[in-house]
Amino acid sequence: NHNELAPRPRKAMPPKSKKRKSVASPAADPPGEIQPASPPSPGTDEDEDERDEAIDDQGRSQSPFHFEAEADSGDDGEDDLEGLVGDLLNGEIDDEAAAEGATHGAVDALRDGFQPVIVEDERWIVDDGHALAEAGDAEELMRWLIAPVPLETFMRDIWERRPAYVSRNAHKGYFDGLLSKADIDEWLRAGKMRYQRNVDVTSYKDGVRRTHNVNDDGSGGVDDATGEPGFADADTVWRRFDEEGCSLRVLHPQRWRDPLWKTLAALERFWNCSTGCNCYLTPADSQGFSPHYDDIDAFVLQLEGKKLWRVYPPRSEAEMLPRYSSPNFGQDDVGEPVLEVILEPGDLLYMPRGTVHQANCVPGDHSLHATLSTNQFNTWADLLEVAFPAALRAAAAEVPALRRCPPPDYLAHLGVRAANAAEPPEETDGDFDATDPRRDDLIGALTELARCVTRRLPLDAAADNIGARLMRQRLPPPPSHVSAPASATGANAAATVTDETTVRITQEEGARLAVEDDAVVVCHPFGNGRLLHMEGGDDEEGDEEGDEDGEGEG
Repeated sequence: NHNELAPRPRKAMPPKSKKRKSVASPAADPPGEIQPASPPSPGTDEDEDERDEAIDDQGRSQSPFHFEAEADSGDDGEDDLEGLVGDLLNGEIDDEAAAEGATHGAVDALRDGFQPVIVEDERWIVDDGHALAEAGDAEELMRWLIAPVPLETFMRDIWERRPAYVSRNAHKGYFDGLLSKADIDEWLRAGKMRYQRNVDVTSYKDGVRRTHNVNDDGSGGVDDATGEPGFADADTVWRRFDEEGCSLRVLHPQRWRDPLWKTLAALERFWNCSTGCNCYLTPADSQGFSPHYDDIDAFVLQLEGKKLWRVYPPRSEAEMLPRYSSPNFGQDDVGEPVLEVILEPGDLLYMPRGTVHQANCVPGDHSLHATLSTNQFNTWADLLEVAFPAALRAAAAEVPALRRCPPPDYLAHLGVRAANAAEPPEETDGDFDATDPRRDDLIGALTELARCVTRRLPLDAAADNIGARLMRQRLPPPPSHVSAPASATGANAAATVTDETTVRITQEEGARLAVEDDAVVVCHPFGNGRLLHMEGGDDEEGDEEGDEDGEGEG
């Protein structure tokens, strides 16, 4: 029932505890130095020069646009930015109630209790997810993943704001064919899986996490000469699973499993961000990990068996939508869960970045789930992090005042000691005068100098930089995702392309134009490999034998 989007209580489940974090590779280094954009000019060039130059020998701005360092406006002013970025996402909303709800951002959701959305999928007929993944329609596949929640509702009311749980009791085979325990066994017995790179064997007992990446005969460790981890022995892995209660974390199975490859390749086009997958196979009644939060948006797909999940709100507004994952927490650190639910095959759990969670198996059967992860290092902050250094270089080159030395006494008036001196002590007798005009002048001058930098933010170049990085990180498009096969492929493809060659794009959003080191380049994912996707490196090994055309098994 897709209308049932109002949060409602969920019955309590018996206690227990975690899973370890999902995928996501660190952001790669920028592909090339950004060329700063010219600053916007509200007036003439002379006006701009006057504003930039008008800072006197004492560091005080003489510009008519001078402003004093602003007092802290408090959280309310910054909360208004939630509405700004929300408007960029949602655009015009005709429904008045929906429009009002869309103005509430992640901060409001947390202050309102971080209440989850719980939906029972009561549809009679569902779409074929494999057919959608084969076709590569990014938006339709995303609709299928979260159905019956409408995509517009998900993006407006759920994404980045609150967890969501979709129960599919009527469609337990919803995710069939993505991955199975039998697939993992096949890879192990074929000698494909290296410890650390492809699989981790772990246990968590009495609050201690241990890794058992070594075979019974002592093999499997890292080779001193090559630095390569050894291959996992199937008999050792399954003995640890069955007898010792160890769990398996399968890293990036999309490298070998075509349905996952096609699913992630489409979702990367929907989010315009690297999207990865880790799978977790745990024996029945195994102890879970400690509560923690991750720096990715997580879509948990229950494939086999059952698993108990406890979901907690971010512990503070400072931990909402974090850029880095947390350490493990103690139970006393996280309070009461807002959602406690047993996922069964076909069920979906969405958790925004910063959602504290833990999970463990229930008695009776093993559990296999896939965590699809996205939106790591994909924030406004990451875009500005690329733009600001280039803006500072441009401003320093163009504005002589930025190249002046600060006055010799500036360190005496700036810093922690100077800031503390401006604060009244806890106990004072009579009036306390914290006035430091020199400090105020210095802060005012620095603020004005900072405006010279922000006026030169090369936002288009920064976007191209991030877009080019994405093209280098993306999965190669499956053959079914392109309109026609490429006629120039392989290591020598560039030699066959001349200035007389007609070029056409075979996939929408399949390339990015960027300027790198004074050259115009076209970045694309068509030459990428699958083996090192989400591992932060180029796929120098190429595809496995028999997979030259990009098709793996599955």
